[in-house]
Amino acid sequence: MHHRPMPALVWVVLLSATSALWAKTVNYDLTLSAITVNYGGKERPAMAINGSIPGPTLRFSEGDDAVVRVKNDLKEDSSIHWHGILLPNDQDGVPHVNMAPITPGETREFRFRLRHGGTFWYHSHSGLQEQLGIYGSIVITPKGGERIKTDRDLVVVLSDWTNESPYDVLAQLRAGREWQQIKKGTAQSIVGAIQHDALPDMVKRSMKRMPPMDFSDVGYDAFLANGKPAAEFPAQPGETVRLRLINASAASYYHVEYAGGPMKIIAADGTDVQPVATGRFLFAIAETYDLLVKVPQRGGAWELRATAQDGTGHSSLFIGQGERHTAPDVPKPNVYKSMAGMGDMGGMSGMSDKKGKDNMKGMDHSGMAGMGEGDMAAPAPAMDHSTMAGMKGMDHSTMPMPAEKQSSATMKAMPPMAGMQGMDDPERPGSPYEKLRALRSTVISDSRPLREYTFRLQGDMIRFVWTLDGKTFSEADLINVRRGEKVRFTFINDSMMHHPMHLHGHFFRLVTSAGNLSPMKHTVDVPPMTSHTIEFAADEPGDWMMHCHVLYHLAIGMARVVHYEDAPPNPHLMTGAMMTEHDPKLFFGEGILLSNMTEGTVSWENNRNGLMAHWQSRIGNGSDTDYELGIDYDRFINSNLSAFASYEWSNGINDNRAMFGARYLLPFLIQSQASLDTDGDFRFTVSKVFPITARLSLFGRAQYDTKARWETAAGAEYFLHKNLSLVGQWHNQYGWGIGAALRF
Repeated sequence: MHHRPMPALVWVVLLSATSALWAKTVNYDLTLSAITVNYGGKERPAMAINGSIPGPTLRFSEGDDAVVRVKNDLKEDSSIHWHGILLPNDQDGVPHVNMAPITPGETREFRFRLRHGGTFWYHSHSGLQEQLGIYGSIVITPKGGERIKTDRDLVVVLSDWTNESPYDVLAQLRAGREWQQIKKGTAQSIVGAIQHDALPDMVKRSMKRMPPMDFSDVGYDAFLANGKPAAEFPAQPGETVRLRLINASAASYYHVEYAGGPMKIIAADGTDVQPVATGRFLFAIAETYDLLVKVPQRGGAWELRATAQDGTGHSSLFIGQGERHTAPDVPKPNVYKSMAGMGDMGGMSGMSDKKGKDNMKGMDHSGMAGMGEGDMAAPAPAMDHSTMAGMKGMDHSTMPMPAEKQSSATMKAMPPMAGMQGMDDPERPGSPYEKLRALRSTVISDSRPLREYTFRLQGDMIRFVWTLDGKTFSEADLINVRRGEKVRFTFINDSMMHHPMHLHGHFFRLVTSAGNLSPMKHTVDVPPMTSHTIEFAADEPGDWMMHCHVLYHLAIGMARVVHYEDAPPNPHLMTGAMMTEHDPKLFFGEGILLSNMTEGTVSWENNRNGLMAHWQSRIGNGSDTDYELGIDYDRFINSNLSAFASYEWSNGINDNRAMFGARYLLPFLIQSQASLDTDGDFRFTVSKVFPITARLSLFGRAQYDTKARWETAAGAEYFLHKNLSLVGQWHNQYGWGIGAALRF
């Protein structure tokens, strides 16, 4: 009797059923709650997961069924996003994109199968809760165990902390105030530019209407490693330690270095790479790296230091026991030079090796004994990623091939400084992308239909509005893709800040000089005035966020949604609440009380619209205008231009009147305003601030009104605190006065 072979489809069904039968279910319960912490010298409110910051490490094995119940004991909506994990779209955890928010008192259950191994993390995707402490780590052991065996294994979660309310910080940034830079000692000034021989650069930048650049928007009070400024991890001399580094910071990049010798990168964003030695390197927000370090034979505790990119502080992890050995200091950046920070762009492959060796000078290399040979020196056999849907359709040939060429249209769109990644400063190197090599080809088959998008990363640093192609999240269209396509994104950074771009629900190949061995990642740093290209196989139906992972940039709306056109309808996608969440309404004001007069403004703004009340009044007797009170509506058109309508009440020459006009930023950062009132009178105003030192500024204002004629003022202001400064001013109508400015 002959038996017909079982159809392939039946085998697939049986194998799937068997896999489900043998899958292990791993349960976790997480509770989000409010706590009080003291990280920066003051007791401040925070948010925790199971009472701790960071939250607990969730450990799984590839193939497990994860069941995580999240209880919200906060007084506001919350959420948890599983960063870097391939999972069903409705489990991704982004409110109003692929799920509803977790309301106060609610317990939400997440269920998904772990389709891959690696180091990942989880965090709130609601407002600024991540800055307040809602984040934790995930470790997934791959099938068959870790490819590289070590003596010890440690998760290291890096984060930043501010004693200020993050919502107050965001309002300060929107108001265009310099307090965060003053606080951390990076505010630029004329005296500072002279001291750094950079006054011509400052003038040129100002002429181009470019505000001062910096590496971080926020002046932080503490940098933490596993919730401590300096953590400890016991290890014996000669032991090899696997460090699973996670940058869970809201707005801080780090230069990472180990005092005990060079490190080896063995995985990036949860995906194994060919082991590669490195010295100091730049670690972007939301990335993960698995590193191998060795405790030197002579013993002691050796520092792994994460220095904030802006040079304002660091966190430490001391590995070993006994006498402490610290890592070298990282030189602070020179933010005055027009090329400042370009050394943090990441190196071209031809330059990286040399610079990596230079970065190792002065280190104790004895700890690397045994790390350069055997299973850690050569690439191990490729892992079976057949279960990773994000990699389906790849051409797994191992024939070498050159890096992909950009299309001519993309090349024409590059910013003037694109391609300058090779200009590394050995002391302040960039991301290690050019050193990374995948274990096998990551090329996506050309048989797939190709869809390409180019995104320009842009920002108005004066009003703190960050956009993709000039649009915020609430204004932008969906990024449409279809299942089975090969999708290529090119990010072109037109701004003077780094942007860590993260794509939910997918791994992408970061196109580098490694060609067919370009590494797989889920987050990529795009440095100032450069570009990066990524590619991914569109095999994960649903709606997925793609955004800058600087938390304050995301909060303002530097995000889009990747939408699968052929996916089932999504009832959660982009409701009115989501528009509000990424287009916050911010309230701030400033009042000046002098011995002769008072003036001020109170503003309520979102990204494109603003309401402002303003006043000016004499204190005491006078022959000219006693008071002016006005209400303005502004429509912000771009970073330089806004249109406004205003109504003013006055008991002076102008009486009550309505006005219509525009505000425009002139070269040299001169603010200008022109308007026409309902009486037919014209008004033109210019104003300028001159930062003499970090805290001392001179200012001047001139206004011509065809009815009231000239009004001029000039003075000086000295900042004492974010809410208080001393002011002295001369006004042509009110004379000299001294007093204070109060802000909120």
